[in-house]
Amino acid sequence: MWVVLALLWSLVRISAVALWLSNYGVNTTVFAIIEISSSLLYSVSSAKAVIRLIDRQRRRAMAWSLLAVIGFLAPDVYVLTSGRSLPTISYVVIISLAIGIATSGVVALRRRIVLRGLIFR
Repeated sequence: MWVVLALLWSLVRISAVALWLSNYGVNTTVFAIIEISSSLLYSVSSAKAVIRLIDRQRRRAMAWSLLAVIGFLAPDVYVLTSGRSLPTISYVVIISLAIGIATSGVVALRRRIVLRGLIFR
């Protein structure tokens, strides 16, 4: 289910890039390839990271978390580095969404871990 949701979000992001950023040097096809592959990487590795945290395998959880971060950031890094003279609002929206979604995910994960009594020492 998590993979499906991540891919649906990818379609929203691909549509937004095609609609608003393709005139600023962002290649929609390249973005779509990066977005879809990154979504798969992100969704699978973040799920594995959570499982490893629940199993108290911190080192493995960190490795999966690093892959999740790479998958999460790759499409945004592509847009920010390939776009030419993007409107300021584009930077604000991309960075705000990245920070907001990442923060929300970390808070939700922490809440689940605390509720399950899986605080690591």
